[in-house]
Amino acid sequence: MDTIEVEGINGDRLLFDGASVAKFRHNGMQEAARNPVSTYREIRVTHRPGRRGKPDTYEVLLAMSSFMSLTIDQSQKSQLDALVAALGRSRP
Repeated sequence: MDTIEVEGINGDRLLFDGASVAKFRHNGMQEAARNPVSTYREIRVTHRPGRRGKPDTYEVLLAMSSFMSLTIDQSQKSQLDALVAALGRSRP
């Protein structure tokens, strides 16, 4: 399985490798959390329309054995959709 990486607007990122999901901070320099896929509960994505010339963003809240949050822009939406699909397939 390929890895899926979703990069946030502030440099944080989520990395799915098929067995776990990890959150990295500081442009991928510091691993903040890693959870096995078996602890996946749900993912919520909230669309925030852009205002005054700013692009649309998406707030992502991933519930596993710990909570992970990330804000992404429109360019990462396809990666986010791939992550949601992969996590949905991993559910028993």
